[in-house]
Amino acid sequence: MADRPPGRPRDAGADHAILTATIDLLGDGGIAGLSMDLVARRAGVGKATIYRRWGSKEALVLDALNVAPPAVPVPDTGSVRGDLTAYATSLAKKFGSAPASDVLPHLIEAACYDERLRASLHEYSRLRQQTVRTILKRAYERGELTDDDDRELIVDLLLGSFFYRRLMSGDPFSPRFAVRLVDFLLSRTVATI
Repeated sequence: MADRPPGRPRDAGADHAILTATIDLLGDGGIAGLSMDLVARRAGVGKATIYRRWGSKEALVLDALNVAPPAVPVPDTGSVRGDLTAYATSLAKKFGSAPASDVLPHLIEAACYDERLRASLHEYSRLRQQTVRTILKRAYERGELTDDDDRELIVDLLLGSFFYRRLMSGDPFSPRFAVRLVDFLLSRTVATI
């Protein structure tokens, strides 16, 4: 018989309850209104159960965001322009219809002082970029992009434009913005379209 660590066995159902409660509470009031007490109460667990799994509120929030479904599914229109336009338009609708959240600015600030949180935030960002990377990979496989096309730059410029509007300028999101952004990116970064 294998040695078991002291104490009660870890309840996998508690993890799910805690992450679900965190997502629900973020939707209700953002990270400013989130506390470990509220999460514990909503999840039906003790605060110690949460702290045994997550060392900070920010680490908990990042894990909760990682289990949330992707914001926008991968479109497949048959062309890089069509796919990027469909993706950017869906993203503009999502960003435009959702109230500004305090989650990302808070996590960015905390990541400036916590190297592990910075690494987790980077991993989360890479996961959320997967839709654009899939679009660009398919475009490369179809011959719409070449080795000369900087796919990483396209990802940075496309998503960076959205985050700049969300976090800094507050300029509106619209389908027209999405189309203009994609056309500009493709005219400047893609060798052959």
